[in-house]
Amino acid sequence: MKASILYLLFAFTLAPISGTLFAQEAGNRVYLFDSFKPATVKMKNGSKASASFNYDGSKREMVYYDKEQLMVLDGLEQVDTIFIENRKFVPFQQKFREVVPLTEGELQIDWSMKRIFLGKKGAFGQVSHSGTVQNINPGYLTGYLSTQHSNEGSNQVYSTVLKNTYYLVQKSKPRKFNSLKTFMSQFPENQQTQLTDFIKNEKVDFNVPEDVVKLAGFAVTLE
Repeated sequence: MKASILYLLFAFTLAPISGTLFAQEAGNRVYLFDSFKPATVKMKNGSKASASFNYDGSKREMVYYDKEQLMVLDGLEQVDTIFIENRKFVPFQQKFREVVPLTEGELQIDWSMKRIFLGKKGAFGQVSHSGTVQNINPGYLTGYLSTQHSNEGSNQVYSTVLKNTYYLVQKSKPRKFNSLKTFMSQFPENQQTQLTDFIKNEKVDFNVPEDVVKLAGFAVTLE
């Protein structure tokens, strides 16, 4: 269900959102955060509202609960910024991008997430699928999201696959990339050598968003 901004400003004051509903009604959504997080919505007219939000990286929607009803944030043309804990999200073409400040410029992350069924979890923490068994190694991309998880009360195990697009913005000029190859193509040959050395020395994994942030942070220091 979608909610207008005026409704939200009113509802936020009267109906705080319970993060405990996350595990009960996640359904086929793929959330960026492991639970609904405290957030502040800043409007373009200067008004603010507080609630608990999560970002659906599959449908590219900001969602929250009004009582027990899952709501989708609508009227994005009136929204300036959403701050979820210490992270910043801005609307862009009816979706949201996370904005990560760098020493010069910023990195914008267009999150794209897909959940893939791995199999069923056994009594000893193993996943069985199509007659095979593999051990579960639950992990986090250094605070961004779980790469393997199972729904509460369920033995079904899923993996989260990222297909993010990134925008490295310096002096209002964005460099768009979605892979290491497209990232490197944005830079001249002499800088590519420096970037290659940094990737090797820092063991940068482009599949880890925080590593991409680190790489972008180094890239903006190059001349």
